[in-house]
Amino acid sequence: MKATLQKSILPFVVLLACAASVGIGRFALAAIQKQARVTEVIHEVRLLRAQMAARPATVNDSVNEGTAVRTGNDSRAELTFANQTITRLGANTVFSVGAAAHTYDLGSGAILMTAPRDAGTVKISAGVATCAVSGFTGIWESHSKFWNKVLILEGDGDVWLKKNPGDHRHMHSRQILVFPPNANVLPQPQEFDVCKVINNGLLITGFSHQLPSWPLLLAECDRQRTVPGTTKLVDPTNPDAVDQSINARPMPTPFVRPTVIPTGGRF
Repeated sequence: MKATLQKSILPFVVLLACAASVGIGRFALAAIQKQARVTEVIHEVRLLRAQMAARPATVNDSVNEGTAVRTGNDSRAELTFANQTITRLGANTVFSVGAAAHTYDLGSGAILMTAPRDAGTVKISAGVATCAVSGFTGIWESHSKFWNKVLILEGDGDVWLKKNPGDHRHMHSRQILVFPPNANVLPQPQEFDVCKVINNGLLITGFSHQLPSWPLLLAECDRQRTVPGTTKLVDPTNPDAVDQSINARPMPTPFVRPTVIPTGGRF
């Protein structure tokens, strides 16, 4: 009787053990996917962990949930995740990994993020707005008192204000959104000069190696230059600014100059 009972219970024990191992495996995989390593440090970059003093970041340091990365003046950093998502931080930027998978938080400053299509949907919280994108290269700039920007260099995504989550703005390659921190409604996307950004932006040119999406960026630049169009391209870079706070302030509409949108992250 006892032996028969043991035999009848054994399949269930095996099933439970398999389920537990699968659950543990998935949990471990999710933790690995959320973890990044520092792949480049330029000047002053620090890691901030809860209840610990900030310390200088070095190449191959781990960055996971609960750790923020902060850059100083004229400083930059690059993080690479297990799924080959890459995040580059501009000067005076605070960035952290969210609690959920594929979620990230831009506290302030400017970041570039690029992810392969098989990385799934990425959600980025940047100040007053949230963006969900997949298979993309984009730039986000967030400030509490100055203008905020979302640029999709290549790919597709949706942006919405946290105070108005039902009102989405769909964006595709070569489009930009510019809005103040007190915005109640997002404007419509405009087309920006992608060639100028990829040739002059420090988040693209200011590192020791090219982005894996560089061929896609070149293709978008070529497409914009070769396809006839009447749309006036926005220049989002304003490269003459010296100070981040000055650079972030809205400029008066120029009299005879092309449109220039100020940038606070010096991307």
